[in-house]
Amino acid sequence: MKLEDQKFAEKALKYLLIGSQVDGIKFGLDGSTTLLYFTNYSRKEDDAFCLNIETAWTVYPASCDKYPSSKAQVPANTEEQLFKYIWDIRREKVVNVQLDIVSPHLIISLESGKVLFVNGHDSNYECWQLGDHFAGGNCEWLLVATPGDNIEVWSPEHFE
Repeated sequence: MKLEDQKFAEKALKYLLIGSQVDGIKFGLDGSTTLLYFTNYSRKEDDAFCLNIETAWTVYPASCDKYPSSKAQVPANTEEQLFKYIWDIRREKVVNVQLDIVSPHLIISLESGKVLFVNGHDSNYECWQLGDHFAGGNCEWLLVATPGDNIEVWSPEHFE
């Protein structure tokens, strides 16, 4: 991942998610897809975003010195465990967002100190997408962890 792409994506992620809260969940048919809805109740526009996760993810009780580098290293969880993780972090505000340096692993820090970690490494498939179009928005924002450890960002022209 290019450093300039990582920095721009982190800037967009912070703008979109800091101050928002996990406000909903939807599991896909086969358990391989999870949709997490984030809402920022203190903003009038750009207030709702959906994180479409198509890879392994987990919630850590606190930030880690080292996060997994691939899907295989993320702790395996049942659908029930994943639901419990989301239930436990519901309505917690996002206080920080970052991407890993090599791969676009998504690291979302919450006000309790817990961390939502989403794997961003896959050679063949997109791992996650965050956008407003999933949440019924006006399709101005889309961030995608693309195959081969890259990140793509589509944003309004006024966002720099």
